[in-house]
Amino acid sequence: MKLLSGRELVGVTQDSIKQCDCSALEQALKQNTIVIDIREESEVLLGIIPGAMHIPRGVLEMEITSHAKVKDSQDPLTELASIPIYLYCRSGARSALAAKSLSEMGLENVWSVAGGFNAWQDQGKAIISSKEAKVWEMEGLFAWDHGGGI
Repeated sequence: MKLLSGRELVGVTQDSIKQCDCSALEQALKQNTIVIDIREESEVLLGIIPGAMHIPRGVLEMEITSHAKVKDSQDPLTELASIPIYLYCRSGARSALAAKSLSEMGLENVWSVAGGFNAWQDQGKAIISSKEAKVWEMEGLFAWDHGGGI
């Protein structure tokens, strides 16, 4: 087996998963999708994409069925399989690895956002504060329900 650096592993992984750019994510947010911010809590303090739920990368596979759109379902994993899932991190590396992992769980409509939160911010797209996002998560609401965005 060939040894790979972390960057090489991400590159190989990105070639084997679905990726989208920020414009595609912006369009997806208008549809029935799930958007998950997999960054660490300290990174989320910088803000979050409206409509995203925060589930850190380290617990994603175990906690994905807690998403508000599926948590009350009889079979949340099967329900997840029917909804497009978009993952983002800071730059797109961790989200690529996470997308690969979710696809190995059988979830086939999983996308990694190329460039991640950095690209979203660089393009001047809307973000909300992590405090606003927490309130909406706890109430089972999403940012677009309130016209949210900073």
